[in-house]
Amino acid sequence: MATNKSASPALPPEASLIRQLRERPAALSRKMSLSTAMKRLTEIAPDGYGFSDGTWRNIEAGRKIAEDWELVLIGLVLYATPEQIAATGRTDAAELLRKEIDARAKTELAASKVSLDDIPAGTKQKLLRQLAEIDNVPGATEQDRQEMRDVLFGQIDALMDMHAATLRFRAR
Repeated sequence: MATNKSASPALPPEASLIRQLRERPAALSRKMSLSTAMKRLTEIAPDGYGFSDGTWRNIEAGRKIAEDWELVLIGLVLYATPEQIAATGRTDAAELLRKEIDARAKTELAASKVSLDDIPAGTKQKLLRQLAEIDNVPGATEQDRQEMRDVLFGQIDALMDMHAATLRFRAR
């Protein structure tokens, strides 16, 4: 005879999002292990910030509600967008994430001629992810990495030029 187990309580929306992004960030991406996430956290967190893997586990399991700053750091690690965070009801954390992405994009993308003002935060987050991937290419020299960045920035510049030309054409 089957016993009726009580259903486990639903996870807070931000915990579900964190789990979803870490376990399946994109269709062709592999799951990010907790140790990889923690390594990335130590790389991106300002000095004096950060938290233990136990704290991350408790947040992801819904046993702890993340403070806004914790959710921002997790969002940066997992390349979450402010829109994804806001959809969980955490609008203050989403706004903090947007500001942090803008600040990091301004620093990381300073070498490009791209105007960051009109780029949505989600796109900036994708660019930051691409730059992080370039920085972690195994066996690449600094010259190789710079060439990859130059190609990426060149593609962005070309797309922006095409978009501007399309807008000018439509305005006729």
